[in-house]
Amino acid sequence: MAWRSPARWPALEPRPRARALSVELAPTGVTVNAVCPGYTDTPMLAVSIAKITAKTGMTAARAVLASDNEHGHLITPDEVAKEVLWLCLPEASAINGQVIMRSGGEI
Repeated sequence: MAWRSPARWPALEPRPRARALSVELAPTGVTVNAVCPGYTDTPMLAVSIAKITAKTGMTAARAVLASDNEHGHLITPDEVAKEVLWLCLPEASAINGQVIMRSGGEI
C-alpha cells in the first residue's frame, strides 16, 4: 500500500486526521489514535505562565489554568505517557481512530 499524505491534513483537527490515518493504515495492522492532553505541567507551560504573569500581572495564572481541570490540577507528563503506553498494549488493539482527551474534564 502506498503512503498518501494529502497536503490539506495539517489544517485538519485531530479527529478527522486520526480517523483518516486509521482507515488508511488499518490493513497493515497499525492503529492510529490522538492523545490530547489539557494543560500539562511541563517547562513549556512554565514559560507560558511566566509570560501571562509578566503581561497581565496575574500571579495566580497557574491556579487559573489548573482550575480548568475538574480535578483542580494540571495534567502530568506521566499521566499522558501512561495513556500512550496503554494504547501500545495488545489489550488496546481495538482502539483505533480515536481522539482521547486527557484533560480531567477541562471545558
